[in-house]
Amino acid sequence: MPKKIDKEKAKRVIEQTATKTVRYTMKTVVIIFVILIFYTVAVTLIGYLSSDEDFLTILRSIATLSVSGFWAFFLGYFGWRMGQAVEHYLVSMKKK
Repeated sequence: MPKKIDKEKAKRVIEQTATKTVRYTMKTVVIIFVILIFYTVAVTLIGYLSSDEDFLTILRSIATLSVSGFWAFFLGYFGWRMGQAVEHYLVSMKKK
C-alpha cells in the first residue's frame, strides 16, 4: 500500500534543497571570480616584469582571450536564460 506524502514536509525538503543549491552555486561563482582576478593580476605582473617583448605579447593575448572567453560564455548564458524567461512570459500572457 503506497504511503501518503506529507505536502508540508515535501515543501520544506524542496526549499532546503533549493537553498543549498543556490548557496553552492554562489560560492562556486565567487571562487571562479576570485581565481579569474588572481589569474589576471598574475599575468599582468608577469607581463610588466618581463623584458622580452614577444613573451609580453603572448601573455597579453592569452590573458585577453581567456578572460573575454569566460565573460562571453557567462553573459551569453544569462542572456539565453533571460530570453527563455521572456518567451515563457509572452506565451503565458497569450494564453490568458
